[in-house]
Amino acid sequence: MTATMTLATKAESEIRNLRDIEGVSVRVDGDVIREIHVVTRSDRNPKQIVRDIQTILRAKVGVAIDHRVVSVAQARHDDAPPLAPPSAHAAADATAAPAPSARAAAPGRESAAHLEEDDPLARAERIRFEGVNLFVSGPRTQAQVELRWKGLPRMGSASGFATRDESHRLIAQATASAVQEFLSDPVAINIQAAEIVQVGGRRLAVVCLTLLAHRNEKALTGSCIVEQDTPQAVVLAALAALNRVVGGMRVKEPTEYVLRAGR
Repeated sequence: MTATMTLATKAESEIRNLRDIEGVSVRVDGDVIREIHVVTRSDRNPKQIVRDIQTILRAKVGVAIDHRVVSVAQARHDDAPPLAPPSAHAAADATAAPAPSARAAAPGRESAAHLEEDDPLARAERIRFEGVNLFVSGPRTQAQVELRWKGLPRMGSASGFATRDESHRLIAQATASAVQEFLSDPVAINIQAAEIVQVGGRRLAVVCLTLLAHRNEKALTGSCIVEQDTPQAVVLAALAALNRVVGGMRVKEPTEYVLRAGR
């Protein structure tokens, strides 16, 4: 057994000893833990679960990890109602903590969107990543993605039967659904593929899609280097494909309600 396999196996074994852990998968690169994916039925805040994982790995395995390498999926209890997850921020704290600046909130974004560095107007107009969640219920997975554009938040979701690798496509589809919520122009976005590939020794999230608008179909691709949070990188890859195209489309006006006293 190689040293890499030993580290991954030992880390998975120790994490399984934590309470409420239903499943765990650890990916390592040499002696560095790159990704940890856990499934839990606990109602505890995901941030606390991540702290438990950090503590047990430091104490039992002798490895310190960054909280951003941990992805927590919260499966509902068997007797719970159908999927009705809370706000996307409830679990996003453990997988993608939003930061004040776009560069801090989206590591790797510059690899797919150089325009932001040079054009202040483009920076202000691009759709922003806010959070991503994966909710697991038996063999089904639900992806939720929250975005922000021109001061307005929107959320998209997609669900289906998916393995961990196939869940990338659900995340990309949820991203497309959120983008469509911004637009008043009728568009159809179909995700053709969403994969993690190795290029030049780096892992890249690559999303291929087609966008149909005004009877014109356009094939688009986007990519983003996977730094630590794979789901976030998939969202950013989908946005890299869509941002420059949707920037010229009409945006839905926010609805305002004015209450007037009856006469």
